[in-house]
Amino acid sequence: MSSFIRHAPVGMFLAMVLLPLGLAAAAMFAGWRARRQATLLTATPSTLIGMTIDGYRQLRGQVEAVAGETLRAPLTGVPCCWYEARVEQWTRSTSTSTQFFWQTVRSVTSSAPLLVRDATGLCVVHVYGGEVTPTDRSQWTGATLEPEDRNPPRHGTAEAPSGMIQIGGRRPSVYRYTEARIYGGDPLLVLGRFINRRFEAPDDDDDWDEDAAGTSPAPDLETASDDAWTATDLERAAALTARAAALTPFAISAGASGEPLIVSTTSESGHVAMAEMHRDAGVTIAVSLLALVALLLYTRFG
Repeated sequence: MSSFIRHAPVGMFLAMVLLPLGLAAAAMFAGWRARRQATLLTATPSTLIGMTIDGYRQLRGQVEAVAGETLRAPLTGVPCCWYEARVEQWTRSTSTSTQFFWQTVRSVTSSAPLLVRDATGLCVVHVYGGEVTPTDRSQWTGATLEPEDRNPPRHGTAEAPSGMIQIGGRRPSVYRYTEARIYGGDPLLVLGRFINRRFEAPDDDDDWDEDAAGTSPAPDLETASDDAWTATDLERAAALTARAAALTPFAISAGASGEPLIVSTTSESGHVAMAEMHRDAGVTIAVSLLALVALLLYTRFG
């Protein structure tokens, strides 16, 4: 092995070094983001919706569907208030006939708002663009683009779905389905830019996102993909956004730089513990990969 590393072509050796470096950078970024989440949550005390003033705030309550209109998760058809779905195909590499990988062929993240309610009021949560920790997720495999099994096992966020086990062999027709969900009645923790439009003129309602949060609550329907999942999602999001604005003057979304929208169905302590676990895992993985790079460089040039 040492001889192979020392005499490998320059291009191959660079690939051997750059790949773990890139993975290490990704692991460090994931760890940094988890640490940021934990810091923001512990530094921002929760407030009651009806007593909150504009600013970067933390809210806690229960999830509600806008006007009682629950969504349908695309892969399972389960009623929910938020979802994320992805279909991947076990695909043969174009460069070699012996390598396969999971290629995403269809995906969507719900851009419709949901509501959070506490004892003092109701607030619209513009989830699009947020860092979401769902209630549960499923991952399973099948032989068709549309899954035949619509009732896969559901796993909590901290659990590893059984479908995470990658299928090997030459099976390019196999599909892998992944779906995450948040349901009505779930406990919800939200950290983001809060705004109260109770005393603003009705003519200003359409511009609330630009003035208050500096970000659009959903993609532009006219410029979005014509994929059936995406088109359905955006049409529903536009209708529910309008209905939500009529229900309550309170809204929360992503803020400016350094003010991410964090949406989680776990408690603050649970979310912080999970974030710290992800941070530690990211650091451990990054250090291991950097050690591998150092070993490669030492073997080649030492």
